[in-house]
Amino acid sequence: MPRLSNAAPSVATAVRAINKKDITQFISTFADNAVLIDEGRQHAGITEIQEWCQKGLIDHNASVDVKKVSEIENQTVLYLIMDGDFVADYGITEPFPLYFEFILFEDGKIQSLMITDWDSSKLSMKAVWANHGDIEDPISTIRIAPRPQQIPPPGWTRVKMHAVGLNYHDVFSLRGLGMYSLAFPLILGCEGAGVLDDGTEVLLYPVMGDSNYRGDETLDPKRHVFSELTNGTLAEYVIAPQRNVILKPKSLSAISASVLGVAWLTAYRMLFTKSGLRAGQIMLVQGSSGGVTTALIQLGSAAGMRVWCTGRTAEKRELALRLGAEKVFEAGEELLQKADAVFDTSGNVTWGHTMASVKAGGTIVTCGGHSGVIPPIDLRAIFVNQVNIRGSYLGTSEEFRDLIAFVVAKNIKPHIGLILPFDQADIGFQRMVDGKTNGKIVVTFQ
Repeated sequence: MPRLSNAAPSVATAVRAINKKDITQFISTFADNAVLIDEGRQHAGITEIQEWCQKGLIDHNASVDVKKVSEIENQTVLYLIMDGDFVADYGITEPFPLYFEFILFEDGKIQSLMITDWDSSKLSMKAVWANHGDIEDPISTIRIAPRPQQIPPPGWTRVKMHAVGLNYHDVFSLRGLGMYSLAFPLILGCEGAGVLDDGTEVLLYPVMGDSNYRGDETLDPKRHVFSELTNGTLAEYVIAPQRNVILKPKSLSAISASVLGVAWLTAYRMLFTKSGLRAGQIMLVQGSSGGVTTALIQLGSAAGMRVWCTGRTAEKRELALRLGAEKVFEAGEELLQKADAVFDTSGNVTWGHTMASVKAGGTIVTCGGHSGVIPPIDLRAIFVNQVNIRGSYLGTSEEFRDLIAFVVAKNIKPHIGLILPFDQADIGFQRMVDGKTNGKIVVTFQ
């Protein structure tokens, strides 16, 4: 393998050890605290790297043929072709290309090895992405590892992300579900705040679509959001259409701005565009700790509505009161009087109580179905009581700007239940799957 003559000794030794099936020699090239990343999964320390070598290489009779060696300071990137017995486990029948990126300590030992199917010698970035969809175990598909940076096409711009709000939309993506057929690997995230290359502070409007479409963006037949037809916002750098990049008011922190694009915009449209409510009327919010529900409580209270809400635990009901709710009820509890409008984000589990809680001539606004999307419906209750049922999806760019102005004018601080560094994003998603949220969860890249 003559090309290895250009590589650092430890790199050359590691590669030759793969072809000799010598696990001891392979491991000897790594530092004790080394990290190996393969398909976005981390294997930390000699023991885990040894297990990876046995299961990933030796057990599959793997061999490599190095085609190119690139070295910059302590970084060595190998472009190679891997072959082996991968049919049974991966369905791979032909040799396939890979990139091995080695980072070395000063003593020559390998500090890290990252294996990718893209050229890791080029610009990369921190990212949280899904390797595939798994409806039963969505968290297992999360990868927190570098991805290649994207070059903005004409009409798009690059944003360096500072903070990103997590949404249940991401959980659906992790399960492989969505309006579109998802292409993996897929960077997650639908909203966020950051800065342009010149330092201008911005936040992202999430709805994209046909650039020639005019009117309500949420009705564009080609509408989609970040992480559906494009990569998402849970990355160090994001590319976005220029029309989706909105200047951030100085008085609004990046953390607060990062959650306005999805849950808060959805709540704003539900309340001010769809419900028909006016100040002094009763609104019932089904739930009190999720992103949309906490936004509805804060927005409704600031707008002068009488906000009532349900909560499954005393802790969740107490949170609702702190955020401005007038009254709280246990889940499914009969109200003191029927509400002028009911806001339902859950679906199957809450729908019966929602129908029982809205007054004749009142309105139900729905934006989600976390607990199921086909609830039992008694049509007689709808037409006899003339109940209005309104669907709501995100919001227009005009509504987004109005939301930002309202939050700033009313000095509303969106409730953030948990802030995590990007490398702990999986913890946030697990909380969402487990129903243990306490307001919005935000991931930071600073």
